[in-house]
Amino acid sequence: MTTNARVVTQSDVARAAGVSRSLVSLALSGSPKVAPDTRERIHRVAADLGYRVNVAAASLARRRSSIVGVVLPNLRNAFFERLARCLGEAASARGLTLFLTVGAERPAVLHQAIESLLGVRVLGIILVSPWLADEDLLAIAEEVPTCLVGRRSPGGRVDAVHVDEPAAARLVVNHLVARGAQTIAYIGPSTTDEASRREREQAMTQAVSRTRAAADVYECDQDAGPAVRAALADHPEPLGLVMHNDGYAIDAVPVLREASRRNSASVLLVSYDNTYLAEREEFSLTSVSQSEERMATQAVELVCERAEVTTGDTARTVVLPPTLVERASSLGRDT
Repeated sequence: MTTNARVVTQSDVARAAGVSRSLVSLALSGSPKVAPDTRERIHRVAADLGYRVNVAAASLARRRSSIVGVVLPNLRNAFFERLARCLGEAASARGLTLFLTVGAERPAVLHQAIESLLGVRVLGIILVSPWLADEDLLAIAEEVPTCLVGRRSPGGRVDAVHVDEPAAARLVVNHLVARGAQTIAYIGPSTTDEASRREREQAMTQAVSRTRAAADVYECDQDAGPAVRAALADHPEPLGLVMHNDGYAIDAVPVLREASRRNSASVLLVSYDNTYLAEREEFSLTSVSQSEERMATQAVELVCERAEVTTGDTARTVVLPPTLVERASSLGRDT
């Protein structure tokens, strides 16, 4: 008797449970690294769906590859495009091929992007500012060498490369206070859009607390303009405006130009990433440089070393020093 019933896969279980396939794999193998309540829920979902272990697929997944997978959060940020190019160059220098995919802010899409990379048996995965639970990241790293760029490691076998956020915040705040800012307002995306947002906000607030300036925080969607207008309305005093990235800073530029025609109060603008947008004469943004080349080189190196099984179970982190590139937006000239 034949049947057309489709075989249930770990991917099906992951989608139904709302977790990564790697976490499902760990839970079903009985790994103690999965929280008991999570393991119980995954087993329950697997049983309900009628999942059975596929031994052949597990064997195939263990084969080595020369492909390094990269997952970007989105394509809106010019920093991600530049970082992807540098990662490609770093991978090529080692005779490896880069496989690039984009994981949107929705967890289901991000899980699917990671699953696609695991499906082609990559050597390792580099996740750029991923918005994933620590438990999922730890599970992925048990299956394949994993390196985070722009986010701290949750531990385990998850390696990481990121800029020194407290040092960057001190550079920005000290620069703005020295230029006369009485309030420092940080504008960043919703926390589900950028994994680095919360850490950057905390670093900025802490740096401001060491000065005589006041701190304020605003959240924005894809267009930072409304948040900039709100900050200007709330703070008529000399204001230091810190944008989460250069893209948001460009949203701020026309708002500040319009406001300057109505208000003589000084507004100093600083952003992060120091992309080609910051360098353009019509924007001339003071911006924090994170050295994409060094980030990319270190990330690929960490993945390759992890793939050689020479690093054990201890997470490794590379923290890179930031630099502040000063331009017209914060030097008291017209923005």
